[in-house]
Amino acid sequence: IQDKNNEYPYFPATNDQTPLTNDSIIEERCRILVDYFNKVLRHPKFRAHPAMREFFNVSCLSFIHGLSVSRKEGYLSEVSNDYYCDQHVLFPTQYLCNLCKCHDGPKWFIIKDSYIVDIRPDTHEVCFPMLVDRGFQVSTVNDNNIKISNLQRTLVIKCRTTYDCNEWTQDLLNLIEQANDFVSTKQSRFNSYAPVRENQLAYWFINGKSYMEAVAKALLTAKDEVFITDWWLSPELLLIRPTDDETYRLDNILGRIADAGVRVYVMLFKEISFAVALNSLYTKKTLVSKSTKGFIKVIRHPDRNTTDGVLLWSHHEKMVVIDQKIAFIGGIDLCYGRWDDEYMRLVDLGKKNDTTLKSPFDIAAEKAASGGKETVEAAQITTTQMAEQAGEIPIKSIKCLRAAFNPLNEVNEDVKLPASTDANETTYDMKLIAGNCK
Repeated sequence: IQDKNNEYPYFPATNDQTPLTNDSIIEERCRILVDYFNKVLRHPKFRAHPAMREFFNVSCLSFIHGLSVSRKEGYLSEVSNDYYCDQHVLFPTQYLCNLCKCHDGPKWFIIKDSYIVDIRPDTHEVCFPMLVDRGFQVSTVNDNNIKISNLQRTLVIKCRTTYDCNEWTQDLLNLIEQANDFVSTKQSRFNSYAPVRENQLAYWFINGKSYMEAVAKALLTAKDEVFITDWWLSPELLLIRPTDDETYRLDNILGRIADAGVRVYVMLFKEISFAVALNSLYTKKTLVSKSTKGFIKVIRHPDRNTTDGVLLWSHHEKMVVIDQKIAFIGGIDLCYGRWDDEYMRLVDLGKKNDTTLKSPFDIAAEKAASGGKETVEAAQITTTQMAEQAGEIPIKSIKCLRAAFNPLNEVNEDVKLPASTDANETTYDMKLIAGNCK
């Protein structure tokens, strides 16, 4: 016995003659046809069938919340991408295109409210979209081809029939009319593809404290996707301070939302390791390991070689985009050394913050009153305490200090270090110097 849910719907048939039909018969036929289509869409074998999607002109991007309504969808063949062979007397276009194999298989094209995008039918991969900008133009060429150009690229698509070519051309021309703010002949400010928008919701951040706190709270509201690009990104960065809890650490937040189903995409600058110690590979491994579902993807760019000439160039975009609705843009990397507040602290070693400012005259007076020792001794004590809180290693030997500063130049007579005044005197310096003295 066939399962009722898997029962194949039969197309309704009628023996009514056309001259005998009236309005009531037509309405009844429409009702029967709608009922038939609903049965087909509810059937598990037919619902996701490519022929069904093509018949209704729908795809995986048709019903996504937040995206605009699709103005038209369907299969088209991509003749060329970023290249178009014009007619030539000696070498016809068709011959050159076949020789260069610039014909591509059919793809699913979608016209949205301000852009065009195509999808590979076998992998459902979304290809590079074409934005409607002031250079956007549409024209028909030979053999039912449509040529689409904007400021970034030129695309030629081939329709199946002349009727389809005219229909797609008209829909593209309607797109230009609907997005007339983007196709204005007047150049936008700063050569932007988009015009200036007045009275927009925006907020200025004047320091890293308010910025990172807002980023942390916004990340926790993500529902679908998060995109981050930085010149330098530190996974262990605490976004909300002061705190002893690592809940608001950047990698923990990204791992938490990724496990909740949010897809996180991160693009990092792939540094030249001998010149810049950003350690982007460590950042990539750390972030990827935070998602048990594999929802964190990290790209390090660019890949350099000896022939491309990409050397004195780097990514300097700092951006966090959440669900394509909230965007943090500007010049603050999510990395060490970017967090600060209105006090402009020199160190981040605790809650204590000395905000007392002294003029040079006050410092000179205190120094004269103490014989020139009290101020220096106080500075030494303060520096020692700060170093101990940061876990610095003391250097007790002046010979070790000399070796650390000048290990390769033993004959330089112009450089003289003062002699040690006290064997018990403790001197602190950078971790690097201390590490060389172990």
